[in-house]
Amino acid sequence: MKARFHARLVSALAAVAVTSTVSAQPPRTPPGPNTPRSLVQVFASADAVAGPEASDALRDRMIRAFPSRLLWIIDRKDVVSFLESSGYPINEQLPPSDESALAKALRADDYIRGRVVPDGAGVKVEATIVLTRDNTLTQPLPAVTGPRADRAVAGLVDLIREARKQLVNEKACMAAARDNKFDEAVKAADEGIAAYPQATLVRYCKMNVLARREAPAAEQLEMAKEILAIDPTSKAALAVAADQAKAAGLADEANQYLIRLLATNPQDAQLASRVIDALAASGKLDLAKEVVVKAVADNPVDVALVELQFKVLAALKEYGPATRTGEELIQLDSTLADAAFYTRLAALYAADSQMTKASDAARRGTARYPGDADLWQLYAQTLKREGKALESIAAARKALEINPKIPNGWTQIAVSYNDLGQTADALAALREARTAGDDANQIGGFALSIGNKLYRAAAAENPKQIASMDAALVPLQFADSTLTDANLKGNAAFLIGVSSFYKAQLLAAGLPTSKSCDEAKAAQAATNDAMEYTRRGGRTSPDAAAQILGAVNQLTPYLDRQVATLCK
Repeated sequence: MKARFHARLVSALAAVAVTSTVSAQPPRTPPGPNTPRSLVQVFASADAVAGPEASDALRDRMIRAFPSRLLWIIDRKDVVSFLESSGYPINEQLPPSDESALAKALRADDYIRGRVVPDGAGVKVEATIVLTRDNTLTQPLPAVTGPRADRAVAGLVDLIREARKQLVNEKACMAAARDNKFDEAVKAADEGIAAYPQATLVRYCKMNVLARREAPAAEQLEMAKEILAIDPTSKAALAVAADQAKAAGLADEANQYLIRLLATNPQDAQLASRVIDALAASGKLDLAKEVVVKAVADNPVDVALVELQFKVLAALKEYGPATRTGEELIQLDSTLADAAFYTRLAALYAADSQMTKASDAARRGTARYPGDADLWQLYAQTLKREGKALESIAAARKALEINPKIPNGWTQIAVSYNDLGQTADALAALREARTAGDDANQIGGFALSIGNKLYRAAAAENPKQIASMDAALVPLQFADSTLTDANLKGNAAFLIGVSSFYKAQLLAAGLPTSKSCDEAKAAQAATNDAMEYTRRGGRTSPDAAAQILGAVNQLTPYLDRQVATLCK
């Protein structure tokens, strides 16, 4: 709209030049070359009648109230001619950017915008003086009421007159500031405030001067607060207040100013991102969520905001909404679907116990980035949790093909083999893990868990079997040779001692029948292991260790005699 508006400026200005000699108003003394010019914009109203009536009535009253040599009020016919020539209706309020363009085109120094709203049996008129050079510099006026819009504005004239008292000082402040005469600028601003205590325009100038001379954050914040006490929705003051509150270490207060600033323009996606980042950084995730959800609702295709929503929901562990937002995000912009995205998405699905979707997210990642070993390993993990051990092993091996040293690559394969009951393959994978440099205690700890499980099964057999004890001893001895943690190593040693004792007992019991020298020696070796490892791991279970050592001491002489007898 703004582009169209500006494209019509030339023809509209020509029309104004032609028609400006015709007026329903009595002839006015022409303004001087330096006479300030003010424009009354078309006011807003629900019925498109009260607003135009109010602005026309205010314009007429101001023409009569202000001498033309002191303040030139731009004629209605010039406004109407311009609007009609530009293709705009003459009874509707323009958007703020087009109001500013109109004011510049008609060479107004400032303009008055407003709206008319119902107020009981009558109406209320709210108006604001806006500086043409920057439409964020505004002076709100007290609201006035009346039975009709054209009558209500009568009270505005004196309010405008009072508010304009600051303008001479505002210009002096700006001129001094341009020349870096900051003390003079502040003095001019203070004089303007004294002339009109509710002044915002000279306060804007003073706030700018304080910033330029790098006044303390507390002083700048106080100036912004003075403006906000008069105009709570001032964008310029809210922005300064947020920055200076943050600089003063007042994070919560700064966040509140940012939220208020965003409320003045919810469609400002860049500002919304700033607000959300600030809230998240200060740990206000619930508040960040509230802001980002509304911001996305106002800007549903803004990729940056949707990405922020994804991150905030993920941080809040709202897994369902987070995964839905993540899927929407890569539909909006597929370039955001990098390896890190798929990793996060899969983790979120997994945390939500949706393992099929988790493994699918990881699979999509490997399809897009087939050379990424970490994604293949993630895929293996999700497949395992989905109960697909064989597929998990295949994915883990693919990760190892890409990166033979990927951390926990072989350990992961060992876990899957163990889930399948393939203990030998699990131990083989653990040996590869040790060679690859995986964490010794993780490898040894897992081997210890395998050995412990096998030992318990062997100990529960009736009758006990030597082969079952030997099966338990293999992972236990591997664990003992791998572990570096003293407690875990002690546990492994104790279990080796107990298993060796049972093995020795079983072999000894069979010697009268087998008459085997080899079995006698094996039993003797088992008692030696039982003695050594039980002593090393005795702290794990002191009472049980004491019983085993006592039994070993009783069994040893018998086995020594059997070896002497059978192995002549």
